[in-house]
Amino acid sequence: MTEAFDWVIRSYGQEMTCYDGMGQELGQAMAIVQPMTEAQWQHTAGALGSDRTDRFRCLAQSQLPLDGMGEGGWVSWNGEDYEVMTVRPVLVAGRTTHLWMALRPARERA
Repeated sequence: MTEAFDWVIRSYGQEMTCYDGMGQELGQAMAIVQPMTEAQWQHTAGALGSDRTDRFRCLAQSQLPLDGMGEGGWVSWNGEDYEVMTVRPVLVAGRTTHLWMALRPARERA
């Protein structure tokens, strides 16, 4: 049963790449990204004062290397760059099956 989440993400997702604040690539995994509704966004409680109000939810394989991103890190998916606002590991039977993330479009880099 726990492999079903990974199968869905691999089958319907696209590759997501993680970068640290210096632009160094940390690695990839498959992910699914969708726009988040206002009601869903209010339920997740995020940062205040952002320039853009559009938010996205993401389901990603648990091996996505988010740990080394640090300050200024971002993820890239389907040609778009995103800042990771929050990450929640999803546990099934005591095992992390995938990651749930809230994303926002990344600010332009110089």
